[in-house]
Amino acid sequence: MEYNVEYLPEKKIVFIKMLGRLNFQIVEQFSKEAVKIARQNQCSKFIIDHTKAKIREGAFQIHAAGDELQQFGFQNTDKIAILISDLDDNPDSYESININSRWSDIKYFDGTNIQKAFSWLDE
Repeated sequence: MEYNVEYLPEKKIVFIKMLGRLNFQIVEQFSKEAVKIARQNQCSKFIIDHTKAKIREGAFQIHAAGDELQQFGFQNTDKIAILISDLDDNPDSYESININSRWSDIKYFDGTNIQKAFSWLDE
């Protein structure tokens, strides 16, 4: 399991790239690191790139439900774009995770079109 967290000052976005198998502990670790970097830079926009992550079947395995993200330190003012490979296979399963989450603004994007995620974060 590897990940990289960096702040993109020109876009004012924290970018997280995950490689390898995903589990709760690693998501918690990179999330807390990302939130810390964001707060240091007065930033509230995030991209979490799971296109190279190994995710067990099921959308809940990415640990991006509202209560989990809140537990990791994300706030209701944060805007989070999540990149998934092959999102077209079943986009509703990912979006359904956050239907009842009113505390944050989360949207899923196909990993082949990162520009859509950047554009959405700039809205």
